[in-house]
Amino acid sequence: MIPTPVVFLGAASYESVSCVTANFQAFVTDLSHEDLDVEENLQEMVELIFKRAVKKPDSAAVFAELCQHLSEVEFQSLSDWSASVSFRSLLVKHCQAEFMKNLDKEGIHQESWSCLKPVQDVRVTDRLREEQQNAKPSGRFLNMLRFIGQLFLSKVLAEKSMHCCIRRLLQKGDGPSLEGLCQLLQMIQQDLEVVTEKELMDTYYNQLDHMAEKGKRKPRLSLLLKETVDARKMAYSTPH
Repeated sequence: MIPTPVVFLGAASYESVSCVTANFQAFVTDLSHEDLDVEENLQEMVELIFKRAVKKPDSAAVFAELCQHLSEVEFQSLSDWSASVSFRSLLVKHCQAEFMKNLDKEGIHQESWSCLKPVQDVRVTDRLREEQQNAKPSGRFLNMLRFIGQLFLSKVLAEKSMHCCIRRLLQKGDGPSLEGLCQLLQMIQQDLEVVTEKELMDTYYNQLDHMAEKGKRKPRLSLLLKETVDARKMAYSTPH
């Protein structure tokens, strides 16, 4: 018996994706790939799952499992017969776009300093920079990183994607970025260590250790950085 197709458009989409956490197995059993054979529908599903997963962080692992199931969906592009369209490729692009968009939104931005006069007291600039160094991340930013981490743990996102995120967060190096990075590393560290050269992981954690010791960081953030570094040390020292 062919399962009844699930409609993923309009209000029905929100109801369908919302019920995933309540009855995941029934949802994927009834899932029909025929509903996702048009690129617009597939893109809408990607955006909808991402939005719901960020809104419901406690269910991020369930949504990541759903993405793992949908990763098998792939078909020939109607606009380009030499190319194919897949749920996984659309999801990766959406994650990249959302990561960069949310990273740019966090904290106090350099653009906000442009209104300052060139002769502005340097102490004001230093104060703004210190506020940026210690600003707290938004809940949405942390929820987004949590879902991205779960996608890696579910083997939907590749190791390369995680390294891109880590490097970007380290490069920005402000309060929201570092706090988000600590959360991400605490989630994925063990799995990432398995597929990454130890020297590269050492580089990441050495930078965190240095940032905890240097710079005008508030005790809360410095402690979080140290806890993240120490958690890795403990993982290595614990006998298996």
